[in-house]
Amino acid sequence: MWIILSGGREPVAEGCPDFELPRGSSRMGESVVSVRGLTKHFNGVQALADVHLEVAPGVFGLIGPNGAGKTTLLRVLLGLIRPDKGQAKVLGLDISSQSLQIRQRVGVLHEKPTYPPFMRIDNYLKMVTELYGSAKTTQKLLDLVGLSDVGWRQIRTLSAGMNQRLGIAQSLAGDPELVFMDEPTSNLDVIGRDEIIKLLVELYHETGISFFISSHNLSQLEKLCHNVAFIDAGRVIEKGPTGQIIDKHTSGLYNVVCSDPKSLIYAFESDPDILVVGTSGIDAVTLCVKNLDFTSAREQIYHTAAQHDIELRTFTKANTLEDAYREVIRNA
Repeated sequence: MWIILSGGREPVAEGCPDFELPRGSSRMGESVVSVRGLTKHFNGVQALADVHLEVAPGVFGLIGPNGAGKTTLLRVLLGLIRPDKGQAKVLGLDISSQSLQIRQRVGVLHEKPTYPPFMRIDNYLKMVTELYGSAKTTQKLLDLVGLSDVGWRQIRTLSAGMNQRLGIAQSLAGDPELVFMDEPTSNLDVIGRDEIIKLLVELYHETGISFFISSHNLSQLEKLCHNVAFIDAGRVIEKGPTGQIIDKHTSGLYNVVCSDPKSLIYAFESDPDILVVGTSGIDAVTLCVKNLDFTSAREQIYHTAAQHDIELRTFTKANTLEDAYREVIRNA
């Protein structure tokens, strides 16, 4: 278990006694994370390749498959490992010369946090806040993450979702301005993931804390993040506001559910205006339609399907972050 000692915070705004304002660069609208040319190798394997990023205050998502370099970048930003080349700042502080100051002002939720199993939740959080020298009370932390009714329980009795909530409470114990999270919804079922995402949304709106979230769960991050970056093989291959990235990379993309996907793919093999991107489900095909609006595209596809005795069941615009990610990777 790694606990980062944290410094103090600025006073709360008048009329808002429960929540403190972010300090320093976060409140001034500057980048909370700034990365210039970060490169890192492990035993000859390139984990990060000339990474450039500017992360604005708010909720940011770093998206990529396992082994893409997400965790390596987080460790570099937290001063746990040194880059081979490049520079980076967190909250305006240099990662090479001011890593201690950075760790005093951020919180961290690791992918697989571990806790003393036989300790009570409230006693554990009390210990953590004392280590931080934080004025935040145990009850306040329990209330923030929805564990106020189970604070008396031993940690070993918690469900996976409650365990993640405890990790989030620990990450908030030092009154951080920025919280780094590595796969915060891993090992949770659908309901558990939705609950954690909802919690993070509420925490952002209630506290103003910025979040830097590393994950490969695109559907969850789409609901949560103001901005995202796609990373693959150590390289950032796309970045920007979530909505803009979706619009940019899903223009002309449609998901079609039909009775015979294989025949539908064959029907469009020689069509210069309709490209088969690939299958997107057991009965679903993703098509890229050029130079046609939604109505015209639907009419064209229904007409071709009818000629081949294929029943089209649904025809919808592909406009999710997952759809955009597939296109970015396909064209990378």
